[in-house]
Amino acid sequence: MIKYQFRDGTPYDGPTIKTPDGRILSGATYTKHSKRLEEIEDGGECGGKLHEASPAKEVVQPSEKRSKGRGKRSVVSKKSPKTSTAL
Repeated sequence: MIKYQFRDGTPYDGPTIKTPDGRILSGATYTKHSKRLEEIEDGGECGGKLHEASPAKEVVQPSEKRSKGRGKRSVVSKKSPKTSTAL
């Protein structure tokens, strides 16, 4: 049986109704006192078991050679010639 809780986390055990848009509400029929419910995620069959630690991965060291700024042959580093607009 699926377990439900209110949105504030309080467990709910009782009749429920499902609306056409898929919401699950408390109560056997829809009334102004019906409150929205959420399914409790129990974690399935493995929920009570501890997860095994994954093996440690090697840390990738950054390269020693680091460029500082733009390269000499970079297109961005070339200055465009100034054009005069004198009339």
